[in-house]
Amino acid sequence: MNRTFDYNGVQIAPSKPVQKLTKRSRILHIDSGDRDVTLFPNNGRFTVYLPRAYERVTAINIKSAEFPIVTSKINSWTGSDIHPGYTGTAITDVPLYFFLEAKGLNMSDETAPAADRSASTNSVFAKFVLSAPDGISIYNESSDAHQEIQFFPVLTKLDRFQFRVRTHLMDSNTYMYWPDGNGEWSITLEIETLENAFDEFSTIETRLGDRS
Repeated sequence: MNRTFDYNGVQIAPSKPVQKLTKRSRILHIDSGDRDVTLFPNNGRFTVYLPRAYERVTAINIKSAEFPIVTSKINSWTGSDIHPGYTGTAITDVPLYFFLEAKGLNMSDETAPAADRSASTNSVFAKFVLSAPDGISIYNESSDAHQEIQFFPVLTKLDRFQFRVRTHLMDSNTYMYWPDGNGEWSITLEIETLENAFDEFSTIETRLGDRS
């Protein structure tokens, strides 16, 4: 057992901190309005840099997401954003759902239009369904399909997201976005990382022999 010491009449027995590998989760809130609007004028495709570099990432869980109304007021754009006087094309057929891509982090597959047997692998980061009849999209992991991306092996470093919002029928160079005045969108992620830390009992005093 641990040696005890008299501290002002109180018997104390310091314990030895025990190191262990643990998993830690951090919540990350991302708003499309925080992008560099000079480089990325549209909120349908942009890069956002994170407040810290997350290391040894084992999983990303989509906790919630909020998107503005999806109506014919949203546009699609093909090609580069860096274009003088750019204008998009209004989407006439409002989809029932849309996809969110995150470059290098897509882990979901999808079938291809027109019965193309090649399909698409690792092409989707998340899927969001529109609420009828108002056309908004509010996702919550407690009330919708659970969407979690796990990584084997773990991601060495995660310091940015490269997002693209699209419908199922859009090609790899086209995306949808909400023009100015129609709102920004946000997403909340739970990022799980591996940590080399102390166990939860390392800060208390105990006389247990295996803590000496």
